[in-house]
Amino acid sequence: MKKKSIQSLLVIFVILTLMVSVTGCQQSSATQVTSAVETKNGAVTYPLTVTDDMGNTVTLDKEPQKIVSLSPATTEILFAVDAGDKVVGRTDYDNYPEAALAVPSIGDFNAPNVEKIIALTPDLVLASNFISDDIRQQLEATGAKVLVFSPVSIDGIMNDIITVGEVTNTNNQASQEVTKMTADRQTIIDKVKTAAAQKSVFIDVGDFFSAGPGSMLDSMLTDINAKNIAADAATPWPQLSTEQIITSNPDVYISLYSTPEQIKATPGFDKITAIKNNQIAYYAFLSPNSDLVQRPGPRIVEGLALLAKDVYPELFSK
Repeated sequence: MKKKSIQSLLVIFVILTLMVSVTGCQQSSATQVTSAVETKNGAVTYPLTVTDDMGNTVTLDKEPQKIVSLSPATTEILFAVDAGDKVVGRTDYDNYPEAALAVPSIGDFNAPNVEKIIALTPDLVLASNFISDDIRQQLEATGAKVLVFSPVSIDGIMNDIITVGEVTNTNNQASQEVTKMTADRQTIIDKVKTAAAQKSVFIDVGDFFSAGPGSMLDSMLTDINAKNIAADAATPWPQLSTEQIITSNPDVYISLYSTPEQIKATPGFDKITAIKNNQIAYYAFLSPNSDLVQRPGPRIVEGLALLAKDVYPELFSK
């Protein structure tokens, strides 16, 4: 029972981690990357007013000098736009880039140590939508500005990168990052369009919970011309029965939790095309590949490429 309880807690943690990027209204296109993201260049003039992903309007009177990042994704964005030297606090899970490891940790992204954050005297805090209203209010009471990011598509991530570039006065670096991401993404999209037939995919985040509509992973499957068997679910993170999975008969099985051996041992799964053809992609939780496909930061296009190669290996082996 104890082992099962630990496994259940791990599944919940996987889903909570993925839910960091579940709220929002950004859309993606599977055929052409449009100019939905407006890049910005040049020096920023303060005071500056921006709107975060939760619709909060925040005004910065001057360029921030001390920033606390409350999610691995925002930490990656800050370093990607050359604002890493301003980061004075991060969470325990901020493991990239390597330079971020030298920054003091303020605890878990879900329950950060507020006293530690306040002691760092940040003028700007970047957070995911896991931040509670109570913590946000405590930080704002100190004079810190708080921006919350919660993208559900690659367009949304790129918009967040532009916003971070704007508030940190690194417009040029942010625009360069987004321009490269856009080009790399289009290369992947053009490649998968040449597939002889669209493949169906089941994403298993643990205990057969999957990525449904409104999730980042569903958006990414759309980008790579793959049919998500959970796309018609009623929630972003539906739990499918084994019967539903067998009936849907996915061509590819992507797991963020169960090992290929555990998947193959599931009764009835030997009938599934993905299992018959051994087309199972396993991204162990907290592994580098798992971070690539589920962390809403500047490396998300690398995650898109990983998914594309695992769904359509025949296109990338040439």
